[in-house]
Amino acid sequence: MQSFLSMLVANLRMTVRNRQAIFWNLAFPALFILIFGAVFDTDQLGSYNIGVSGSEHEYRTRFVDALDGNEAFTIHQGDPDSVTGQLAEGDLDVALIFGEAEGNGPVPVRLVSSASQSPDTLTATEVVRGVLLSVTGAAAQVDITTDSISTDDVSFIDFFVPGIVGMSLMNSGIIGLATTFVAYRERGILRRIKVTPFPLWKFTLARITSNLVVAMLTSAILIGMGVLVWGMEPTGSPLLIGLTILVGGLAFLAIGFLIAAVSRNVEVAASYANLITFPMLFLSGVFFPLSTLPEWLSAITQFFPLRYLIDALRDVMNEGDGITAIWSDLVVLTGWFLVAMLLAVRFFRWDEAPK
Repeated sequence: MQSFLSMLVANLRMTVRNRQAIFWNLAFPALFILIFGAVFDTDQLGSYNIGVSGSEHEYRTRFVDALDGNEAFTIHQGDPDSVTGQLAEGDLDVALIFGEAEGNGPVPVRLVSSASQSPDTLTATEVVRGVLLSVTGAAAQVDITTDSISTDDVSFIDFFVPGIVGMSLMNSGIIGLATTFVAYRERGILRRIKVTPFPLWKFTLARITSNLVVAMLTSAILIGMGVLVWGMEPTGSPLLIGLTILVGGLAFLAIGFLIAAVSRNVEVAASYANLITFPMLFLSGVFFPLSTLPEWLSAITQFFPLRYLIDALRDVMNEGDGITAIWSDLVVLTGWFLVAMLLAVRFFRWDEAPK
């Protein structure tokens, strides 16, 4: 055990001293969070989804006509339950529900917004109120009551950070481990260790464990940056977030080990790694929802482990879901780990490159 811990510490030191690895695994994802967080800061988007429901009053028609064609607003019409449901799910910013006027009295209008009272919500509420008053001609014509409901509103940074965490785990596991082990074999390091009393399996386990420790610390730093810099508010269990990162990290490390097993040299390993990671980077929901993909392309992404890791992280961090909601994602990731690791152990050559 002492020898394993010593080798683990040595591997951790080598990883920390590798400036290139630190950049790609930590600094590069961190730059993504800083840049995209600034560019897509939701307080600056100025685009609002407005729900309209209730009686078919003239004022309702005027309100819809006033905003129709304005690119800053998208109108969603439906029954009251429908629009309030969309608001609760975070699909709408504000909902207007028109009632029936009694005699010549004012038209009752219920203005419903998110209870979060974010700057976006407050802005949308005041804009909608102003447009409504302008189309009615006088405040006395409408009786506006305000209300708020709890919503599942997810900001851009809440959506983005889990994707970047997944990207970092994928890169460090697949690219980092694959090229490292092939380089060890090319330089004869594995062959020399093989003739020492130190077992190769311990060396391999120490290397994989050190990569996993660094990956989990990197993930914690990236999440912390989202919280401290952009006000991200993870709602799920920290332990479940950690478990998800652990399982995802193991899956990608196993894939990296498998690539090392079938690669003749570092150049081939890097090519294989990029061939696998590049499609996953853009088709697993890192930068945009999977719902935007064509159906045939979305079906292909079901074979991408990164998709399941990101889905699980978002479910836990944004929705506060428990393990019962993400168990299928964890099962898929565990399956990738087991299959890739078994194949890697079967085909890996310690002292010569594969033919």
